[in-house]
Amino acid sequence: MAFNSTSMQSTYDFASMSALKKGSTGSAAERAQAGEKVAAEFEAEFLRLVTSSMQKASEPFKSDLFSSNSSDFYQDMFYSELGHFLAQKKSIGVADFVVNSLSEQGQKGSGEV
Repeated sequence: MAFNSTSMQSTYDFASMSALKKGSTGSAAERAQAGEKVAAEFEAEFLRLVTSSMQKASEPFKSDLFSSNSSDFYQDMFYSELGHFLAQKKSIGVADFVVNSLSEQGQKGSGEV
């Protein structure tokens, strides 16, 4: 399996975030590709917030028997990675919506100048 430094592999992959930042200052094609990746990261963060809200909504049903700070920490980490995984699968289309909206705004902005 080859390592691709421009695609986000994990929520905690800071090297890929640095590569995205570097790509955002390149050519138009590199900026478009970086924009798509940032939109995918936005979708991942959105899904993390949704799953976190679902987790908080189910807290009244949580048993005190298995509750601890460490399990809460790992559960938060799990939901973060779950949101990232679902975003990579393009499961809900938020990233596509953001990319389409930004490209439409870019076309309108370049036509008005």
